[in-house]
Amino acid sequence: MRQEGLDPVILDAGDLFFSTSVLDDSNRVSEQFRANAILKGYEKIGCDAINVGQYELSAGLEFLLESAQKSTIPFISANLRFSDNYKLIFDPYLLIRRSGLTIGVIGLTNLVPKTINGVVVESYLASGRRFINRIRDRVDIVVLLVNSERESYSILPQEFSDADLIYTSGSTMMTRPMMKQAEEGPYLYSSGREGRYLNVTKLNIMDKGKPLVNVSYVQENMKYTKRKLDRLGDIDPQKTLDELYANQENTMNVIAQGRASLNRAAAILDNAVNKLHFQNVAMDKNIKDDVNMVAFVNESLSACRGLIKK
Repeated sequence: MRQEGLDPVILDAGDLFFSTSVLDDSNRVSEQFRANAILKGYEKIGCDAINVGQYELSAGLEFLLESAQKSTIPFISANLRFSDNYKLIFDPYLLIRRSGLTIGVIGLTNLVPKTINGVVVESYLASGRRFINRIRDRVDIVVLLVNSERESYSILPQEFSDADLIYTSGSTMMTRPMMKQAEEGPYLYSSGREGRYLNVTKLNIMDKGKPLVNVSYVQENMKYTKRKLDRLGDIDPQKTLDELYANQENTMNVIAQGRASLNRAAAILDNAVNKLHFQNVAMDKNIKDDVNMVAFVNESLSACRGLIKK
């Protein structure tokens, strides 16, 4: 993206550090080395913020604080507090200014291991709403990074109705452009398993006072509806749908609903001022590797394997 002249905001929603949530004497040193290597890699990439999730805390609070102190990447969390003085452990949010926009990024989790000492976990829902209210008038876009279980995803858009974008970790679910979203947001995205896909959200903001329209969903819905109508016409392409199904009331109702849906979608696209385009980019062999980054990853993995106790 940067080679193309773009300046993306790069965020991680949490569960970044380790390959397992359980660390013991056999893998602790290896996993801690892995976490530090990941941070160095993220610094090379230019990550803007990391939300603290359950995996970041798996090695204990002391290791997390040391890692955050050594890193140039901001760690954020709006609902994790020290148990002794009840102060927030990290900044609750980060303000990022990019391309004339101010983006407020808030970090949350509800997956903190019960074995972690020194940490008090506030309600991530109450904390999220509180900090959204605090920054809403100061920013153009509110982004939430939420580390939570899949079962919570259905309630997040309603609980955080004043946010614009919600990115989750903690589940293997992957959002696709065609998946149903709240019509006026906030829009929720999950990237699936183990970094196999990258969630890419492109915003085209022309008027900060206008709503954000999820163009990708509208376009995918139009494609689906068109395919559905086209299949009805496959039995005789020489005739119109009205001719084919003139005497079939139920089918004509389906056709009418499909046409109305296409008209509504076209009107939404025509009237959209601020547009959101979303896609999942597969991290596969089609992505051109950076030679230096590949060497760094291979060296780090080799070192991790060498540190595992047999």
